[in-house]
Amino acid sequence: MMAFGNWKLIFVIALGVFLRFSFRYSSYYGEISKRVEVSSPVSAWIRVVEGVKLKQLNIQPYDGNTFHESPIFLNFYQFIVNNLSEFQIVIFFILIDMMTAFILSNVSIMQLNSMKIIEKNRLKIYLKDNDDKKSCEKLFINPATIYDCAEWIIWIYALSPYSILPCVAQSTQVLQNFLISLIMLTASNGQRFLSFSLLALSVVNTFYSLLFLSPVILILENSAKNTDDSKPQQLTIRLKSLVYSLFIFMAILISFLLLCLWIENGSIQFIHSTYVFMWTVSDLTPNIGLFWYFFAEMFDHFRTFFIWVFQINYFLYLIPLTLKLNENPYFLFMITLINHSIFKPYPTVSDFALYLCMLPQWSHLFEYMKSTLVVSGTIATTSVLAPILWYLWIVLGTANSNFYFGITLAFNIGQIFLLTDLIFAYIKREFYFNNIELYKIYKKTGKSLPVELRYN
Repeated sequence: MMAFGNWKLIFVIALGVFLRFSFRYSSYYGEISKRVEVSSPVSAWIRVVEGVKLKQLNIQPYDGNTFHESPIFLNFYQFIVNNLSEFQIVIFFILIDMMTAFILSNVSIMQLNSMKIIEKNRLKIYLKDNDDKKSCEKLFINPATIYDCAEWIIWIYALSPYSILPCVAQSTQVLQNFLISLIMLTASNGQRFLSFSLLALSVVNTFYSLLFLSPVILILENSAKNTDDSKPQQLTIRLKSLVYSLFIFMAILISFLLLCLWIENGSIQFIHSTYVFMWTVSDLTPNIGLFWYFFAEMFDHFRTFFIWVFQINYFLYLIPLTLKLNENPYFLFMITLINHSIFKPYPTVSDFALYLCMLPQWSHLFEYMKSTLVVSGTIATTSVLAPILWYLWIVLGTANSNFYFGITLAFNIGQIFLLTDLIFAYIKREFYFNNIELYKIYKKTGKSLPVELRYN
């Protein structure tokens, strides 16, 4: 079975590589690279090439509206463009994409094994005999499915059009996904310094990655949890560890910012082009996000107020989510990935692909989800209609921006339904964990007990 499984994975990876090569060297490449669903003003490869060329000509690449990533990444792109041929750059992006799939697969195995041990220890308190264990088997994470889930992650990431198309277009979001996957891997391994270094590097490039700071800290604390049963002492130790983590992260982040200043010879022009540009949403090129249409229609004297509202909205949900989900930081990271995909100003389908492939890791929650059909139908329908309505609007001129925005709005509503449904499923499963007798009744009768989310 293992050999057959390995052959299946080899086939999937080979097929994923073949599809990426086929589209990259097909007549559709030009159209794919221009798709607003695939590349944004921040992640488009053509802007990277322009930024590198401007730097080589001793022209400030941060002048105007050309390049919007950090000087560290600009130097990295310059190294790639100057030292690799076009074919080698294509191979580089495909390798990075495939490595992301394998890293996410390993992250899933590590996190599921960790959750399995924690949940078994929790259930020992409630389960008294073998009959109880048999009746509550489905409440456990099945060890036999852990590697199946990991394989499904590779399948989805390798063959999903949401990950294939950005790789074909050489969107720099492919590299961001790789960086986020490394952050998840190092944090799950308990590698504090390395995970904070990678997170700081991501934050320097786009400050929206700050959203991942809370789950990363909680994952590190979870992996290094003190075994001492003395709660006051344990609380003191965890508080010191939290302060220490924040200090390390801030020190590394400041070091990277100083490195950016050194690269730019003391010029702070990159700050406006990288961070202020994203905060003020200066480029209103249509995309699959929520910002562009709203601010294109916005009166100028309201713009500043709603910029703050939209930007604070991105970070605001992290507070209640962290308070509620702090006992399972792996699930918190998953939810923040969805939040990141929905509420950032320049999203692409690559953001969606990153958390889509991780859904099999949470297959033990599917039993408690209610909106699976609605969510999958909405995502599939909007994915098909988006390019059609774009064509009607931009090429034929028989539609207008309302049509395209309506589809992108529906796409994001589908993601919001997925997010809330996952949270509800998690809370319902936790309720059964804490009320084993009710779960036994549910399994015997086959009728789901009504669980109501209520604030007391």
